[in-house]
Amino acid sequence: MLVTVLFPYLMAMFVGKMQREAQKHYQQQAGGAYTNTHHSQPDGKVRIDYVPPKSSKDKPLTNGKVGEFVDFEEVK
Repeated sequence: MLVTVLFPYLMAMFVGKMQREAQKHYQQQAGGAYTNTHHSQPDGKVRIDYVPPKSSKDKPLTNGKVGEFVDFEEVK
């Protein structure tokens, strides 16, 4: 009878401890990096990580192979 009362209590304590340790580990790994980047910029500002290279006006954007025309019939 003592086991039926004590076992759930011990399991709840064990699971709670494991959750706290996992949360602490997550905050150290991902949470710290998120808070540093999040607070470094004021709200409403946009940060662009990649800017494509500018092409000259003489150089076309495509290589002439834009696509293939597919003839089709409409089915009703």
